[in-house]
Order: sequence, then C-alpha cells, then structure tokens
Amino acid sequence: MKMYLTLAIILAIAEIVLLFIGKGSLLANGIVLFTMFYALAFTVQKTEKLKGLSFTFQIFAFVSFTLYFPQLFTNWGFDTNKLIVPSIQVIMFGMGTKLSIGDFVKELTKPLKVIIASVMCYVLMPLIAILIIKVYHFPPEVAAGIILLGVGPAGAASNVMTYLAKGNLALSMTVTTLTTLISPLATPFLMQLLAGQYIHVDAVGMMISILNMLFIPVIAGIIINKILYGNLSWTKKDMNIGIMASVSFIIGFALLFVPFPASLKSMQTGFILIAWAITIVSVTIIAVRRANGPKNWMDIILPKLSLTAIMLYIVIVAAHNKATLLSIGPALFIAVIIHNLLGFISGYSLSKAFGFSEADARAITMEVGTKNAGLAVGLAYDVLKSQAAALAPLIFGTWMNISASSLATFWSQREPKDKKTQANT
Repeated sequence: MKMYLTLAIILAIAEIVLLFIGKGSLLANGIVLFTMFYALAFTVQKTEKLKGLSFTFQIFAFVSFTLYFPQLFTNWGFDTNKLIVPSIQVIMFGMGTKLSIGDFVKELTKPLKVIIASVMCYVLMPLIAILIIKVYHFPPEVAAGIILLGVGPAGAASNVMTYLAKGNLALSMTVTTLTTLISPLATPFLMQLLAGQYIHVDAVGMMISILNMLFIPVIAGIIINKILYGNLSWTKKDMNIGIMASVSFIIGFALLFVPFPASLKSMQTGFILIAWAITIVSVTIIAVRRANGPKNWMDIILPKLSLTAIMLYIVIVAAHNKATLLSIGPALFIAVIIHNLLGFISGYSLSKAFGFSEADARAITMEVGTKNAGLAVGLAYDVLKSQAAALAPLIFGTWMNISASSLATFWSQREPKDKKTQANT
C-alpha cells in the first residue's frame, strides 16, 4: 500500500509542477493523471474503511485520460454513443436476475411509499434549483437549464446505483417508472411554472425508450432468475436449458429481419440483445454445471460487468463532450455539484424522517439525486433550442455518475440494516 501511495504523491507533485509552469496541456499529463488516480485506487483498495472509494478513483483516472485522449473513445469504427443504450440494457438485465415478480408485487402493495418517493423526486430538486439560481444569478438560458434538470424524472442510472448500493432495487425501479410515466405532464407543467416556458415532450417516444432500456432487459433477467433460483423441475436438466438457448438464439436471429414500425424501431435491438443474452447465459449455465463451477457465478460476474458498463458510459460521454466540459465556468460546475449533493442529502434525510428502512432510504436517495440528465440535454436542444440551457444537464450527467458511484460503493461495503417502516408505508 505504501508503494502505491508514494507513487501517487510523486505523480501529484509532478502534475502540480507541470500546471504551475504552464505545461498542463501536454498529452503526457493524461498518462500522469491516469497513473496517479489508479495508484490511489490501489491504495484505498488495501484499506478496509476506504476500499469503497477505489472505483471512484478509477473513474477519475479514466475521465482524466479521456479528456486528454478523447479520440480513443469517440470512434471505434462506429460512433461509440451507440454503446450507451446497450450497456444500460446489459446492466438492467443483470439487475433483473436479482428480482422476481414478487419483488414488484411487494412494492405495489405499499403505494404510499412509492407515491411519497415520486413526489420527492419532483419537488426537492426543482426547489433546490430555484435556490441555486437565486444565489448565483446565472443568465436566463443557463438558469432555465438548471430548472429543466430539476423538473425531469429520475434517471435509469439511479437503478444501477441502487443495485450497487444494496438498496431496494424494486422500489427504485418502481419510482423511476412512475416518475418517467408522469413526466410528459409533470415536466412541462413545472417548467412553465418555474421557468416561464412550456416544453413539449414526446411522451410516446420517451415511454418506448424506457421500455427498451428498462423493462425488456429486466423481464429477461427475471426469466433467468426463475431458471437459476426457481424450483422449476425442467430447469434442472441440461437438455431443456440447451433447447431454451437454441430457441432464444433463433428468435434473436429472426428479429433481425422483422420490419418494426418506425416508432418502435429502437426496440428491435433491445429484443435481439436480450434474446441473445438469454442464449449466452443458458449456455454458460450448462458449461458451469458440467465443470462443477460455483453456483453463484452470476453474482460474481454481474457486479463487475455493471461497474465496467458504468465506466464505459462515463468515458464515452466525457470524450464526446470534451470541448463543452472544458469551456464551462467554475461557478456553474460548483452549482451543479451543490444541486446533486443537496438532492442526496434531502432525499436521505426525508426518507429517514418518514421512517423508511435503510434499503428504502438508499433507493430514494438515488432517485432524488440522480436525474435523467440525457433527457434534459435533449429537451434543451430540441425544445429550448439553446446550447446554454444544455450546459447544466451535461455537467450533471457526468458528475452524478461520479458522486452516485462514490456513494454506492461506500454503501456497498455496508449491509443495510432492515428496519420496519411505518404501518402506512
């Protein structure tokens, strides 16, 4: 541990010297920062109390490297932005393997908790946005972007972070779904009320996107959950699993040639990806069984896959938006950080005030503080026609992955203590 810490300190001093003499733009700085943050990641990994921060330092390492070498992450023979949706689908598939239909039924039997959490998502962040605008006095378009971010629905990333934080994933996904479904009404109304502008939202397109990124892969994951952990007798036979693998592969192949309507075209790749994911998992089940491998092999692989997918998403966004990120003033950057952190703090505090369990509080904290920044960026360009309005959501989208993943990895090292919620929740 001392060796890695010493290396990190030496590299940090070298970076400070380079910045002081005006050499901070050298490409070598990217390698220095990457190595420094990775040395810190290895350092905290060796410390029981700090090892939860290891992934955070890895994120800083890759983001630093990406900002110096963006070309390595923008084009791999195709536009790397195309990897964002599939990476989310793979993550959601992994989450689905940890869920069952009973998990959702359980949450829906307590609608008051879901409603309270959803209201918090649409009240806390807009109020914090107004407070920030009053303090910083940003130009009108920048201020509108901050409000736009606050009045949007919870982001899909909240589900990923809740999963990693050992929070109530079913509650998180239920709240994300509800806030997204009501966003075509809630977001324009709140935007008009707080920013004086009306935003047209393509409700159908938004719902289809959510179905593609969330529901389809989760349903596939639930199917695998039933195969892996259910008591179905037919899943005990390798032949039956093999048949399922073959059928799912054929279905995925056939979907390549199905003429989907234009409005549903984005869902085609989702169905194909999930069909082939079921094929891969099924074949792996047979291989693991015959090799007498660990029965919890998915529990070993999927968390690592989730972290990798998050990292991929972050570096792709950073690479494609380098110029914008570097041109943003420090005041807006600080304001976005405050917006995010106050969202986490208020979400967790109110959850505890309502008597929710630790797992529920973690989920709601992520729902409140982790917004659908991508949607806000899109609305800024398509509806407000303003790049200035897109700045706050763009920074937030990058920062929230760092802050939320830091909080999630911190919580992942601490098993939530089950606490009974109030009778009405």
